Amino acid sequence: MSEENQSPRPESNTEDSENSAEFALNENINALVALRNENIARYTQENTDITAALVDLKWKNRREMYPMRCKEEIYGAVLSEIIASQPHLKQTIIARLEEKYQQIRADEAQTLSITRGLIEGTYKTPNL
Repeated sequence: MSEENQSPRPESNTEDSENSAEFALNENINALVALRNENIARYTQENTDITAALVDLKWKNRREMYPMRCKEEIYGAVLSEIIASQPHLKQTIIARLEEKYQQIRADEAQTLSITRGLIEGTYKTPNL
């Protein structure tokens, strides 16, 4: 009888350990699913200030922006030299620069309004 008493105990221990391992596994899976759902909710429902988003975008793209800044400085130096050597072209150059600046500013304002509409979910494309 001692043999019969010993054999059920290892089986019950094995079953208990399997059940506890399965329970722990299920608890871990549930915790991971809850964490994933929480992260998804946070990312999709997060309200981001447009200015902060633009600063973040500028920081992420800083390597691409540095050559543009150098280019602007070179153009500025060249224009300054042209104006210094030929003062009669100053008004023409300044007028063209102002015209392009206003055009770029209007384009950026339109882009920002579209971006804001997309973020708020109010933007409708003209094709739909």
